[in-house]
Formats: sequence, C-alpha cells, structure tokens
Amino acid sequence: MLPKASQVLKENEFHPVQLRVFFVMVTLYTFYFTCNNNLGVAASEIQRTFALNNVEFGVLFTIFTLGFGLGQFFSGYLGDRYSPKMLMLIGAIGAACANIGFGLSSNMTAFGVLWAMNAVCLAMGWSPGCSILFRWIPKKRWGLFMGVFDAFAFLGGILIYPIAGFALSYLSWRAAFFLPAAMLLLWTAAFAVWVKDSPQQCGFDVEWKEETSKEVITLKDYRDVLKNGAIVFVSLSTVCSQFVRWGLVNWMVKILAAPVEGGGFGLALLAATVIASAMHWGGAVFSIFFGYLSDRVFQGSRWQTIVIGFTISGISLLLIYLCGLWLINLKGGIIALGALLFLAGGCVQGVQAPQFNLPGDILGTRLGGTGVGIVNGWSYMGASFAGVSLGFIMDHFGLLSCLVLMAVISFLGAVAILFVRR
Repeated sequence: MLPKASQVLKENEFHPVQLRVFFVMVTLYTFYFTCNNNLGVAASEIQRTFALNNVEFGVLFTIFTLGFGLGQFFSGYLGDRYSPKMLMLIGAIGAACANIGFGLSSNMTAFGVLWAMNAVCLAMGWSPGCSILFRWIPKKRWGLFMGVFDAFAFLGGILIYPIAGFALSYLSWRAAFFLPAAMLLLWTAAFAVWVKDSPQQCGFDVEWKEETSKEVITLKDYRDVLKNGAIVFVSLSTVCSQFVRWGLVNWMVKILAAPVEGGGFGLALLAATVIASAMHWGGAVFSIFFGYLSDRVFQGSRWQTIVIGFTISGISLLLIYLCGLWLINLKGGIIALGALLFLAGGCVQGVQAPQFNLPGDILGTRLGGTGVGIVNGWSYMGASFAGVSLGFIMDHFGLLSCLVLMAVISFLGAVAILFVRR
C-alpha cells in the first residue's frame, strides 16, 4: 500500500485514495442493481393484483432491456466525452425517482413509462463506471478489478432478494420499490463527495503508460467503434450472456415458487427468493474468479474464461431441467438445486467480467467506455427478447421449457467468442 502522501499511482501498489474511489463507485452500482432486480421478485404479486399473464407482464422486462440497451449506446460515449461521474450521478437520481413512481402506480401504462425511465437512467452506471475503472486502475489489473466491479453489481441482486422478499411478505409489493430507491439516494451523496473522473483531478500522476492522444472524442470515433469487427463478436457473445442472465433474474423466482401441478417447483415464496439469490452469489464469486483467471493464468487473454463460463452454465441449466424436480424430493435436494443455480447463473454472469474488459483491451482507455457502452447496448437489444419470448415459451410449453432455450443460448455464446480470441 502506498503512503497517503504519495502523489504517484504505481502499477504494483495501491494508494488509499485510488481504492476509495473504486469501492465507492462500485458500491453505488450495487445500489443501482437493487433498483432493477426488484421487479422480478415482485412479479407474481403484481401479476396477481392486476390480473396480468406472463406475456403481458413480460412486456415490462422487454421495455427494461430495450431502454437499458438504448441508454448504453449513448452513456459510454457521453461519459468518455464529458464526465463519467456526472453520468452516474444523473442516472442514480433518475432511477430512484422512477422506482418511487413505479411503487405509487396502479396501471400498465404508468408501469411501462416509469420502467422505461428507470432503464435509461440505470444505463448511465455501467459504461461510465468502466471508464472510471480504466482511468484509475493499471491495465495489468483490469481483469481482477472488473471482476470485483461485476461482483458488486451482483451483490445488489443478492441484497434485493431478501429485502424485496421481506417487503412482499410483511409490507406490500410497493415497498419493494421504495426501499431500494432510498438506499440508492443515500449512497449517491457519498459518491458525489468522494469520486473523481481521473487521478489527475485528485492531483495524482500515474506510473503506468497512458494513451498520449487527448483529442476530444467525436462521432467519427463512435462510428469506427461500431464497425470494429472484434467489437461485433464481443457484442454477440454478450447478447447471449445477457439473455440467459435476465431470463434467470426475471423468471427464476416465479418458476421456483409456482405449484408443481402448474409446472414449477412448488417452493414457498421466501424460500424461492433465498434459493434464487444463489445465482447472484455465484455471479459475485465467478466474476472475481474469472477476472483473476484471465489476468494471472491466461496473462490478459479473456476468451478462454468466457468459453469455460458459458459451458458450465449451459450444462447446469440442462441438469436443472432434467433433474430439478427429482432433486427437490431428496433429502438435502434443495441445497443441490441451489448449487446448480449457483453454477448456472453465476457462470453466465461471471463471464461478463472478461467480456467487458475486451473493449478496453481492443480500444484502449480513450475509447474503452464507448466500446463498453456499444457492446452492452447491443447485448441488451438482443436480451430484450428474453422477457416476452421466454414468457411465450412458458405459457405454451411449460415453465421449465425456458431452461432448455437458455442452455442452448449459453453454448452459442461460447461459440461467438471463439472468433475474437483476445
């Protein structure tokens, strides 16, 4: 650890201010996540209250992924061009307001408008956050720190399951939107005080090599990134991970809690939320593990860990489909089911740590945030089909049938990244 008086950030030692900026930033994104995963937890109660079937309610998931994806396209570019900190602040305040408004609403029109607003605001978190990471952390440590960033995102998913589960069990579905908004606003104040866009704004020099170009990022740069072949294949792979990830986040609680005669696993709602949270614990663990693996074992090469993660996820999803109901009837079978969800959801979410390092590896720090935004934008455009398409499949072929589709898409994600080999 460098002494506090040091004004030079080094490659192999960390300064307390450097770590403070990073951890305050990633904790803000943790609270971002609580304002999005709450809808999946509250799905059954809202559907019951307003008599919405799976396809009708799935429209909200599709609205979110479309809005979040569209927001990603401009958030990375604006963060690189102006200020990633400013974008994250605007997004946090807007998302909190949208969640409060959603909790006060009582019809699908209002739900749709406010959830679209929430999506666009939450899109201002990830790409600008990656820009801050690329500026404050030396490249040789990007894999591990991106893994930690990703893990803190999934920590938000872990937190929201018991919080929203408690709100649904003892308060109301509306409280599942008020509580996350309050937590987000509180941490936004800390972020505003402690975080800066770059080390230079805090008076630091950096030991590691920086890009010499200080040109303002233009629309021509943006178009060049859009046409970059490697970025296209990274985007295709990330489409697959986001489709499976949001399919699990949005529908897994419902599948676990639905009666066996209705095609589900027949668990109590609180038990279903606890078991489903295993996906996010897995995401946190595998994000750090895959990030470390790509830095240390594969020496900065990312594609190997991505293939490993997708393959494990696909196999685990097939096992849940084939053996899940049988496992539940065994002594300790619920723990085994939780372990499979830990692997299935954890690995497909964990691959995003190396996936979102790739734009920085390919484009450098100047356009890394822009690249992350474009990759994430395309990924959410593709993943936007997860809400309605999986809802349609469950309505027509049974709840568990969606697990097979998600397994196939996991394997396709592994194939897509083989064209990058970075």
